Amino acid sequence: MTTKKIPITILTGFLGSGKTTLLNHILKGNHGLKIAVVENEFGQAGLDGALIKTESTEEIIEVSNGCLCCMVRKDWMDAIEALLNSGKEIDAIVIEASGASEPLPIAQSFLMNDMDGRVQLDSIICLIDALNYENLFAQDAKIALEQLEFADFIVMNKIDLVDQEKKNFLTTAIRRVNAFAPIIEAEHGKVNIDLLLGTGRFLLTDAMEEKNNTPHQHAHDDLETFEYTARGKFFVQKMDAFFQDLDNDCYRVKGFVQFVEKPDTWYLIQKAGARVTMEPWEGEAPSKSRLIFIGRNFKIPLITKLLDDCSDAPKSVLFM
Repeated sequence: MTTKKIPITILTGFLGSGKTTLLNHILKGNHGLKIAVVENEFGQAGLDGALIKTESTEEIIEVSNGCLCCMVRKDWMDAIEALLNSGKEIDAIVIEASGASEPLPIAQSFLMNDMDGRVQLDSIICLIDALNYENLFAQDAKIALEQLEFADFIVMNKIDLVDQEKKNFLTTAIRRVNAFAPIIEAEHGKVNIDLLLGTGRFLLTDAMEEKNNTPHQHAHDDLETFEYTARGKFFVQKMDAFFQDLDNDCYRVKGFVQFVEKPDTWYLIQKAGARVTMEPWEGEAPSKSRLIFIGRNFKIPLITKLLDDCSDAPKSVLFM
């Protein structure tokens, strides 16, 4: 019997973006789900509930609607383990990252350790303060960029406090960093929970529908996004070697390909940091192979040639 994995959502965003408010809506809402929230401290959430006794040092509070809140003492993984061993029913887990946290290291923790098959990373959500985001971005552009670029959803909070011109400006700025993630507008951190939890969007290629497939440079720093498109099929060993040799400045790759060795099956390729996975895709078949790269200092002609060499198609039918 296969046990269903519990989806994990990582919530990022600068201090003041409204993460605590959003989490309060999740913890106290009448959504019928048993959601566990992992926070840095209980005091911010102002929760009333029963303290659950566990064998670990983590503190877990159960609130009135059956949701759980666990405070991180030392390590995220210890907190997740405590929740899994609490004996309570859990439909989903939300991790609140601190404002200065880079999401990728947290995500990689779960890519490397799925708690014996009990959990799986579901999505990364970036919450931004529409009113003050420009000032916050100026304070720490590196963290802001990484929170945005690795987000699977972007929640533009406090949208009621800005005019249409400001909203358009923010949307354009976000799209320069992350062209793929849906942008959800919110007031007071109120978001339909179905839009955020259990979506399975982590590293999936909603971005495959993007029409602009030409390399381009983003306005912030030297972050780049480009898309490689091909008609041919690829050789597994050559693709393995390609990703092993790919420069560390390539932070993320996502896309669909077919392999010569298994021509009737589409594969979803995902790269986050140093970890690369190639898994059979059971959804709707793409029309062609596509790989989207996000990173810095790309040598696009070289990457294109290396991928061409991994394919069985004549070079004349490969196009960018």
